[in-house]
Amino acid sequence: MGQEVKDHLRRALSLMMKPLIRLLIAQGVTHAEFSETAKDVYVEVALREFEKTGKVNKSRVAILTGLTRKEVKNVIDRALESSYLQKTQSRPERVLTGWYSDPMFQGPYGIPLELPYESTADGEPDFVLLVKNYSGDMAPRQMLNQLLEAGSVVEVDKKYKAVSRVFMHMKLSPPVVDRLGSVGHRFFSTAAKNIDADREAGATTLFDRMVFADDGCTDEVISQFASYLNEKGQKFLEELDVWFSSRKDLNKESEERKETGVYMLHFVEEKDHLGSLQELLHQRGISQDD
Repeated sequence: MGQEVKDHLRRALSLMMKPLIRLLIAQGVTHAEFSETAKDVYVEVALREFEKTGKVNKSRVAILTGLTRKEVKNVIDRALESSYLQKTQSRPERVLTGWYSDPMFQGPYGIPLELPYESTADGEPDFVLLVKNYSGDMAPRQMLNQLLEAGSVVEVDKKYKAVSRVFMHMKLSPPVVDRLGSVGHRFFSTAAKNIDADREAGATTLFDRMVFADDGCTDEVISQFASYLNEKGQKFLEELDVWFSSRKDLNKESEERKETGVYMLHFVEEKDHLGSLQELLHQRGISQDD
């Protein structure tokens, strides 16, 4: 694969990941957890699509994925453990753990101390020191705001009290999360299949069309479009449902079946979300010297 194609793929990957990473951060999924999941998927896809022999050749998988042989082995070992459930604490969780377990920040009977944000007395523990010890370079004020918003910490007489050892993120139900995975998988499977088909003569493509307003729309028109789409889109999907139902008898019991269908969505794009990290840093006047 040429470097130019790789560069384009990385830019496309960056765009695809932005809404997902926003959701992951909101739900407390750390980069470490995301990274380990990415390693798992790289190894799985390499084995499933590019290394189909019975025995796992770790060196070959390492070459295909760019991982080390040790990382490939770790991924495979984890997958073979039936009880595999890796937990990497987020920074707020590490801060709370330190607050509840470090004697420096505990009072009698191991109860977490009520901490001032920043102490005026030498040697007196404070929230800034707690964050420094357990969250590295994260800004203490930002950490405090997160803990207050989550309800893990409350303010009492100008001090801060830990009331829960658990950092609660915005809750999502398992079915909603599962749907996110299935929708993303189906969408990107179609896009990737059609890209591959463009390179292969005679290969078939799946339906992949889009319509959008050439010059954008105001919020009022977007609201009107949402109502229009809810009505017309629902009607079209119901017609497809009837089409599937009318052909149930054509599915032979002896033949393999595959899931198929159409997913319809309404997108509203924020222009500032499309820029790069470099552009964002320039907009905020941040340089390498800062």
